[in-house]
Amino acid sequence: MADAELKDDLKGLLELVDKTFGIDRVLADKGRDLIKEYYAQSGPAYEAAHSKAGCMHLALNPDGEFSFDGYRRQPRSIVKEMTEIGGSRVLELGCGKGFNSLIVAQRLPEATCIGTDLLEDHLVKARELAREAGASNLSYDQASYEPLPDRFRDMDVIFAVETLCYAKDIDAVARAIAAALRPGGRFVMFDVHSWQDADSLPPDLSMATRLYETSMVVTRGFIRAGAWEAALQRAGLAVDETRDLSRAVQPGLRRLQGMGLGALGDWKKRLALKAMPQYMARNGISALLGPLVYRLPKRNREAALCYQRISATKPAA
Repeated sequence: MADAELKDDLKGLLELVDKTFGIDRVLADKGRDLIKEYYAQSGPAYEAAHSKAGCMHLALNPDGEFSFDGYRRQPRSIVKEMTEIGGSRVLELGCGKGFNSLIVAQRLPEATCIGTDLLEDHLVKARELAREAGASNLSYDQASYEPLPDRFRDMDVIFAVETLCYAKDIDAVARAIAAALRPGGRFVMFDVHSWQDADSLPPDLSMATRLYETSMVVTRGFIRAGAWEAALQRAGLAVDETRDLSRAVQPGLRRLQGMGLGALGDWKKRLALKAMPQYMARNGISALLGPLVYRLPKRNREAALCYQRISATKPAA
């Protein structure tokens, strides 16, 4: 079957995943904590699929056409938040290789910008990129957000891009974020959430959703839509807005799917995957299935996943 026909054929894509990876072998990782292994292996894949500048998230292209500028929309929105409140201190949780923090620091040279990440390898690359860019107002700290160290306080803006999907205790994380913000400070997150449990979906869509989650090592499943807003409110923050950006990520998802079909549609290339580290190779699964597991208003109505931007404010004292 031609790639153009296969891209919307969920059953055909699942057959390709099974032939290449073995669905049962992939789903055997359900519930395991594989974050360190996944990111240690996946660096080259992210550089090939996104950029060598450390980008590790989905592009936002609301006009329906993919462009690399879409990767900058998340950090640019943080710059806007900082400008609106006259902020001078910004903290990124789970900064990866520093793509977002660096853009914020470059656009706000008078601000103090801090990026945190669990993995030292990420921070080595992030510091290298910051030095090359001359971003003297940007620093990095190896730290988890579970728990977030007490040394982070009086922040004007805290943000997180596609990292809080790994949170184990969202109430504890929300309380830590609230404690780290100054009164009047803002929190912004971009992430994938689920409208319903994968098991409640039609069989093929259920399988595709579970494979998508597991291949991205969100092995406990994506957090339910609405859960973060409730946790932030319990922590004393006022939720400002939840925005569904699922349509805006579709062009980037389709681009990744095309790359996945190019890599997996030929038996010789599938054979070459066996020589790759397994979690790096499994990025091909999320690439193949990504466009079909997000719910859109006029298509994929049964799908469970959504890409959201959530913002909240700490009430002024």
